[in-house]
Amino acid sequence: MFDSREQIIDQLRAGEDGYAEFKEVRFGARGVISPNTEDMAAELVALANAAGGVVFLGIDDSGTVRGIPTARINAVEQWVINIATHNCDPPIRPILRKVLLSDTAGDEQCVLLTEVPRGLYVHRTSSGRYYLRIGSTKRDLTPSELARLFQQRGREYIFDEQPVLTATVDDLSRNRLEAFFGRSPTIPYLDLLRNTRVTFQDENGVDRPTIAGLLVFANEPTEFLPSGSIEAACYEGTQLSSDELVQAERLAGPVSDQIDAGIAFVASHRPHRDATSPYDLNVVDEAIVNAVAHRDYAIAGSKIRLFLFADRLELYSPGKLPNTITLDDMPYRTFTRNQLLVNFLSRIRSKRTGQVFLESRGEGVRKILEDGEAHSGRRPEYELFGDELRLTLWAKEGLTADR
Repeated sequence: MFDSREQIIDQLRAGEDGYAEFKEVRFGARGVISPNTEDMAAELVALANAAGGVVFLGIDDSGTVRGIPTARINAVEQWVINIATHNCDPPIRPILRKVLLSDTAGDEQCVLLTEVPRGLYVHRTSSGRYYLRIGSTKRDLTPSELARLFQQRGREYIFDEQPVLTATVDDLSRNRLEAFFGRSPTIPYLDLLRNTRVTFQDENGVDRPTIAGLLVFANEPTEFLPSGSIEAACYEGTQLSSDELVQAERLAGPVSDQIDAGIAFVASHRPHRDATSPYDLNVVDEAIVNAVAHRDYAIAGSKIRLFLFADRLELYSPGKLPNTITLDDMPYRTFTRNQLLVNFLSRIRSKRTGQVFLESRGEGVRKILEDGEAHSGRRPEYELFGDELRLTLWAKEGLTADR
């Protein structure tokens, strides 16, 4: 959309319409003050709920080039990404492009094009308002219009089935796909990927990996999903202190490799070189698999964090509990946030154990609590801190990690 400079200039001359919104950017002491956050979120949502379009940042209502200072363009990019992620529900993944255009004096100014794809699902702002782009304006959807839009957009929102518009099929590992599906599928390769939701064909006919597809089958998913990794650290004592940091690692790669690497990290820290781990590694396995499978990947900038202390292991997983589940009934109820990812993990085998990563019986939390307590003598603890769920596993009494 608006792929050439000529197309962009023609649009500025023609003015705003159903596919183009102009926004002059003004700054205050702390960053962007106009458009404000809610207004920008409303424009993104309105375009996503219609046929998609572009917000031209650095262009005033008349189509005149005002530009964005070069020193601030990266900050504006991050501002847009934060709004699309945190102020749009479900999150929107815009494509951002910087373009140099001449202002009225003939000087080149930087303009930021924010391309919003047509939404697969129905979007709203974080304040709960549903907008639709009609012509050059946006307006609230009526209840009947909203009902029809939900019907038209099909299935309920499933985040890990969303396509990643910056990635292509070439970013997936053919070896990993063949190991999972076999070398000689009975249907064409791209049809297989679409049918299993590893990829999704966008409106231009380009096959894009889904979030779950990248997490499982890309050699390095974090190239496109920077938060999709595990941060692991080991400390000398019992406090989170840089002075006591022994080792820190970023565990990246496809999620199957991350899980095995997380268990290996825990297993490598023992009271003595020839001693057993102070933790039941099967419990650790279950805990890391649960964190990877059920974390909220929509929370940008928040990774799974694994901390080893002298007396305990702490595992932080981004995402609140669903509304219907509490800390008390977690052992007895199941909820799958990432249905497609869970499906893949229930069929992939760990290199460490030879077993599939995830059983579908919903016994994970109960196993962690019961087996963890049997091993250490202290019951593991789940706690909520804002948008993070923390699990604490206690080291077996009398054992501390090797330093």
